[in-house]
Amino acid sequence: MRVRYNPFLGTVLVVLGVLCVFLGGWLTLLGEFTPTLVVGAVTTFVGVLQLTRPYFVVTPASVVVPSLIGPLKREIPYARLVFEDGKLFALGEDGVGKRLPVSRLLANSRDWESVVPH
Repeated sequence: MRVRYNPFLGTVLVVLGVLCVFLGGWLTLLGEFTPTLVVGAVTTFVGVLQLTRPYFVVTPASVVVPSLIGPLKREIPYARLVFEDGKLFALGEDGVGKRLPVSRLLANSRDWESVVPH
């Protein structure tokens, strides 16, 4: 099951990034370069990645957390997923839990509800 990023955050980043690119481009055309152009381009890029890439993927045996930029990914094996105190843990066969590097605020709420055990 793929858990996507929260679309609100990605949309806000894209809108703010495009606004910065527009204002930075306008100032550049007026003859004054500003770093706002670069910041806007990076912000827009990150927003588009959040709208298109998965936040994490739950398979029957592991949770895969891909990086936002690049091909790197973290794979965390589990026997059972547990949600305690607002945090998601992957319990192994021996019962030892490892906290997953994911946050509910960054996750799409529908996807999160379908993954988190009740």
